[in-house]
Amino acid sequence: MSEPAAPPPAEASFQRRRISGTVHLQHDRGSLWMAWFFGAIIVVIVASLFLGRLARSESVRGYVSAASGLTRLDAQAAGIVREIAVKQGDTVTRGQRLMQVQLREQTTGGVSTVGATLRSLQERRTGLAAEAARLTAYLESTRGDRDETERNVAAVVRALDEQERTLKEGLRQQEEMVSRVEAYLKQGYATRETLNGQRRAALDYARQIAELRARRAELKQGTSERLRAQRTGDTEKAAQLASTRNELSAIEAQITALGAQSRIDVVAPTDGQVAGLYVQPGDSVTADQVVAILGDTRADPLIVLEVPARAIGLAKVGQEVVLKYDAFPFKTFGIAKGAIAVISGTPLRNPMLASADDGTGDAAGAAAAARQSVYRVEVRPESRTMRAYGIDEPIRIGSTLSADIVVERRRLIDWMLDPIRAMRGRG
Repeated sequence: MSEPAAPPPAEASFQRRRISGTVHLQHDRGSLWMAWFFGAIIVVIVASLFLGRLARSESVRGYVSAASGLTRLDAQAAGIVREIAVKQGDTVTRGQRLMQVQLREQTTGGVSTVGATLRSLQERRTGLAAEAARLTAYLESTRGDRDETERNVAAVVRALDEQERTLKEGLRQQEEMVSRVEAYLKQGYATRETLNGQRRAALDYARQIAELRARRAELKQGTSERLRAQRTGDTEKAAQLASTRNELSAIEAQITALGAQSRIDVVAPTDGQVAGLYVQPGDSVTADQVVAILGDTRADPLIVLEVPARAIGLAKVGQEVVLKYDAFPFKTFGIAKGAIAVISGTPLRNPMLASADDGTGDAAGAAAAARQSVYRVEVRPESRTMRAYGIDEPIRIGSTLSADIVVERRRLIDWMLDPIRAMRGRG
């Protein structure tokens, strides 16, 4: 067999160099670690999106009430505290006035319209009261005159009756005398002239009796007419007095109504003890502001929250609530926790009747809040004390606080997909 041809010299030289050279294989470890790092981040992000949850809470205001026997007293309208008649710790009875709030009045030309109307009504009331007193005195005097007239007439009538009885007795005796004289005349012991004289005497008695009866009838008729005239006058005056009193009552009602427009009395709705006073004379108050608390200060605390409709939908009984007492700033003393015990089924205020401005100066926020219903939520705190500088301080009944209620808890992926879903829904 023939041997293969030898390669050219240049190719043989290249093959010898390739075989004799060293091959070095290097891995890019930085790129590998970077890939693992970003891969882990992606895994963590994806896991967080699917496993992580985000909670949205709503901050609401409230106050510390009591589990039993506590009554909150609010200012019915905005104004200025004019007078406080009790002190904290005093025992009060139902209907007792606790304080008086002077309402803000409208003015025209620097003069209060309510005050001007009130002064006019008070002057009119003074005049009507004087007129009523005059008519009452007149009726009392005429009633006395009528009684005296009736007594006098009765006395005169009794005297006339007595005189009539006397004349009747004289007439009877005179008629007996006439009968005897007639008998004597028949016997011849008397004359006709004597008989006529006795008969004239009897006729005189009869005439006197007739005149007496006429006088009595005339007296009774005159007295009756006079009393009738007096009664007519008394009836007219009594009608005037009734009209005056009715007008006086109407003015009193107007004065009371104007007084209610200018000031309001805060009274105790039940018997109890003044557990807290939150205003001083001269303080400015707003409508529905807590001004006092009545009840037993030894009762267990109960948190009362006013929760707007936007936060009430997902609230549940037993749900945990974060409490931040104004008396113990949470940045210094931390927070407290409680659990929802009661959620009211009906709103406290009708949003259609609420005022658009609560006097805080934020008209837009007030208008937004006014368009929502407000519900009462009761929260039982885990503890009735707060730890402050190593001492357990009691939670004061009537103190205010803010609370955070979780109104929504969702996965992060749902939060991120919401805009896409919204766009698809609009499309």
